[in-house]
Amino acid sequence: MDPEFCAWARDWSDRLGPALERAVAAVAGQLPAEDVVGVGIATGADATSIVAFAHSRRHLDEMTAEDPEFAIDVKWHLGEWDMDIVGAEGIDDPLEPIRAEAERAERRFTGSDADPVAVPGLREFRRTVWGSISRALTDSVARGFFEQWPNAVRVFLPLDADVPEGDIAQWNAALNDRAGTAEFREFLQIDPVRGEGMPPAAP
Repeated sequence: MDPEFCAWARDWSDRLGPALERAVAAVAGQLPAEDVVGVGIATGADATSIVAFAHSRRHLDEMTAEDPEFAIDVKWHLGEWDMDIVGAEGIDDPLEPIRAEAERAERRFTGSDADPVAVPGLREFRRTVWGSISRALTDSVARGFFEQWPNAVRVFLPLDADVPEGDIAQWNAALNDRAGTAEFREFLQIDPVRGEGMPPAAP
């Protein structure tokens, strides 16, 4: 891996964690804490479109009543949630400069994604960004940041990205308790019994 890229990634990651927390707090803060049933971060397939989400109990209950067979998807899939920082009126998005910096770095370190030579570098860049987000959220869990929403699941999803479910499960493994982690693996359609290789979940 290019040393200059490694240096950029370390520096960017130092700013990423606090920005993720501020963004999650901003979007979830629109509701009483007990009415928040989900908080999370999503990206697009490009990894640089980083957005904070929250899920209201009202929306979860309504959608579950409407389609009970899809209850697990509504609970865990950020694309089904009803609140995000980009759509929040009157709230500055703390992730805006983080996204802009990641987009500049993508162009700088990978070149044009239309160039086949650049594809391996592009994949490496995206996985570095996703790994940085996962580590930042895991650090937030360790520091108790998410405990202010006691009823909320915590999720990180790269949406519409060609990423193996096992990688997504690993990035989320420390974000919830064991029951939540098992249910998330069920949502990903990964056999929860075959979890011997998973990192330990949060207690």
